[in-house]
Amino acid sequence: MKPVIAIVVAAAVLLPGVARAESQEDPLKSVMWSSMAGILERVSDGEIVFDNAVSVVAPSVAENQMEIPVTVDATKLGSVEKIVVVTDFNPIPHVLTYEPVDAAPYISFRVKVEQATPIRAAVLTEDGTWHVGGVLVDAAGGGCTAPALSHGQDDWISHLVEVRAKIWRYANDTDARLRVKIRHPMDTGLADGIPAFFMKRLEIKAPDQRVLGRLDIRQPVSEHPTFTLKPNLAMTTDYLQLQGRDTDGNLVNVKVPAPHATSSQALFH
Repeated sequence: MKPVIAIVVAAAVLLPGVARAESQEDPLKSVMWSSMAGILERVSDGEIVFDNAVSVVAPSVAENQMEIPVTVDATKLGSVEKIVVVTDFNPIPHVLTYEPVDAAPYISFRVKVEQATPIRAAVLTEDGTWHVGGVLVDAAGGGCTAPALSHGQDDWISHLVEVRAKIWRYANDTDARLRVKIRHPMDTGLADGIPAFFMKRLEIKAPDQRVLGRLDIRQPVSEHPTFTLKPNLAMTTDYLQLQGRDTDGNLVNVKVPAPHATSSQALFH
């Protein structure tokens, strides 16, 4: 009997609003896109696609190049493993990596930029695909090379890694919004005479120590980093624990109440 040889041809189907990055011109037309793709490939060597399902919201013109608000929303993609934010023309392009372990794929923060630049979010889904969205922000120069304003204040060291945090619970009592601000200069190491010194890591944990979200923070995040996240809360969760550290080993370890109400009281620690 002659052997039967079966040939299977697989066809990739892309949804509307999705384009393969390797075959599609960069929507933001940046000469640095290949370098940004290289950052993603070092994290996970998967397919990269430009995808309108990844929403990146930032002002088209920055009023303050040291504090540009950015919101990344990838909830249309469902469950995701990582969100990596990069800025093409910053001297330090990698801004942060967020792992929404048990949280919505959503993050809001502020970033420093050195000049006009695309700001991109690359979202890694469970199938190993990077979904990339972004916006172009016009800005004056110097956001990454200027010294932090904290260095002009005599008492900044005594307030280092102070935390202000607040939780809002929604009607179903399981969806929530967490806003956290950490007192820190976030020195890039690019200002004359000031070495790199920045918050490095932050974890959001449930009372049983399960990690709900994990942040790898880099120098371009703005001074006194402020994050808005959407962790999933159990009905019985009455607080969240924030644990983190900076590059000098200074620790964050605070509990934030999560009462069954519209909001919790802001806390300083």
